[in-house]
Amino acid sequence: MLAKKYRLKKRKTFTYIYKRGKSCGADCLTLVFVPCKMKDTPIRVGFSASKKVGNSVKRHRASRMMREAIKVLLPRMKPDHNYIFVAKEEILKKSLDEITKACEKVLAKHGLLSPN
Repeated sequence: MLAKKYRLKKRKTFTYIYKRGKSCGADCLTLVFVPCKMKDTPIRVGFSASKKVGNSVKRHRASRMMREAIKVLLPRMKPDHNYIFVAKEEILKKSLDEITKACEKVLAKHGLLSPN
C-alpha cells in the first residue's frame, strides 16, 4: 500500500492536473504530471482506470499493478511534482515487471526520474 502522504485523493486535484499538466504515454499507461506550486512538498501520485479497461475487478487490478510498480520507483522520482498514472486496456496483458519498465520509461522521457 502506498503511504497516505503520497496519495492524491480529491477530485479537484485530479481535475487540476488533467487541465494544467503535461502528458506522456507508453503502450499500457499514460502519465500526466504537473509541478507543485509550493516547494518542499512530498511527491503525490494518483491512479486512474476508466471503464475502457474493463469491469470493476479489472480496473482495480490495473490500479493495484500500477501502485506496486510505482512503489519501486518512488525514491527515484523527482520531488515537488504531482503525478497521475492512467491505465490503458493493454495493461491487463502485462506483467508487473513490464508495467514497472513502462512507468520508468515514461518518467525518464520527461526527466522526472533521477539516475540510479
